[in-house]
Amino acid sequence: MMITTTQKAKTPKYLFKRGEQYYCVRNVPARYRHKFNNQKQIWYSLRTTDLGEAISRLEVRTKQHDAIMSGELDSLKPVTFDDEVKRCESFSIIRKSSAEIKLETLEERFNTIADRLAVVLQIHQPTAVDVAALAGVSDAPAMLLKDAFVVLQEIDPTFTSHLREWDAKQKIKKFDRAIEDFIARMGDIDILTIDEDVAEAYLLSVTNDVVIAKKFKSEHGNRMISLVRQVIKPVLKSRFKKNFTCFDGLRIKLKVKDGGKRQAFTEAEVRAIHAALPGFQMSDEAKAIIRLALITGCGPKELCWLTTADIRTSVKTPYIKIGPNELRGFVKSGDDRHRDLPIATDDCIALMKRFPNGFERFQADNGPSKLNKELNPFFSVITPGKSLYSARHRLDDLLKVAKVDLGIKAALSGHSLGGHLHYYGRSGNGYTLTDKKEAILKALAASSKKEDHENEQ
Repeated sequence: MMITTTQKAKTPKYLFKRGEQYYCVRNVPARYRHKFNNQKQIWYSLRTTDLGEAISRLEVRTKQHDAIMSGELDSLKPVTFDDEVKRCESFSIIRKSSAEIKLETLEERFNTIADRLAVVLQIHQPTAVDVAALAGVSDAPAMLLKDAFVVLQEIDPTFTSHLREWDAKQKIKKFDRAIEDFIARMGDIDILTIDEDVAEAYLLSVTNDVVIAKKFKSEHGNRMISLVRQVIKPVLKSRFKKNFTCFDGLRIKLKVKDGGKRQAFTEAEVRAIHAALPGFQMSDEAKAIIRLALITGCGPKELCWLTTADIRTSVKTPYIKIGPNELRGFVKSGDDRHRDLPIATDDCIALMKRFPNGFERFQADNGPSKLNKELNPFFSVITPGKSLYSARHRLDDLLKVAKVDLGIKAALSGHSLGGHLHYYGRSGNGYTLTDKKEAILKALAASSKKEDHENEQ
């Protein structure tokens, strides 16, 4: 009977430990030193205190050195994180570090190892890059949030391509502000290090500014959180093949809401607007936009960028077209926001005949901003705390008071019908201009009923 003796396993060749860290130390034969910058000895930190991970990383280094000595590789060039990601993509597997694999559940780890074994069986002579890719030995390069935003614009060619130059700059500024705010709260940290604890601390900081400091409303805070998420999530997925879930569902939730939609004009305010418009120091185009907004519910961008082709005053039912044109790619999110709106009143039809080419004073990239600056003094005096957007909500209220069909209401406002799609179809745009005109006139006729309700408050 053979007796098996137990012996202590030998430490792999070239593996050394200094303090708590493991190193790769290898003497270079004289005939190969010219390939290693004339070094007599290679000394690399394996950047780990774990023996198993050190052995895995050592194997990659050893294979790389052997490949250089045999002439397979031209020179000493370390395998990078990007090299590993690209090689994993060619193997149709997701690049994972040994540390990440250790954190997986037993079932996940089994599947990960099975995927790698399937690759190994197909490789007869694995290269240093192959081994590094399968083991995930390289450290992922740090990426700061500002750098991630640059990457986002590179990987998403549509990020600003559909916008006018001014709007594109405004969109970038909006993201920049959210990024600066995150950095001010959490520091300029590597996005790869953002975990649940960082996410919770960030949410708490923003929530404190809403609830305690009252610097802004929860809607603004949630928008900032969303913008940061929109940067991190796609970049980690594209560049690092990581699913970022720490910000999923992350938002400020208050027991009592601190915001809401913009207030609608009251009917008394509408009369005040009509009375004040003629004598107020303002351009005729700005005055026309206010009057048109009151019967269409359109916002500044929708009206500023109307062109000749969008204004149809000589047809049976005069209307304006809100949609893509030479001045804009699309309106807001597109789809339902693209719609035809009847000019329902005779005085507004006559008004639009005075501006057959649209409102040229406000057709530049910064036209809506220029319009708002011109309107602000007017509304601050006549309807303090309200703006042109209040016209949209006023028309919406009138349509409700008049009990206008939900589908036509959606067709006029450009809203999605949500859960009512099964009845109305994708949008309300199947309605005729005549249907829409009748609905607007019915709504305007309900103004006295709306005012009675306002006076009851």
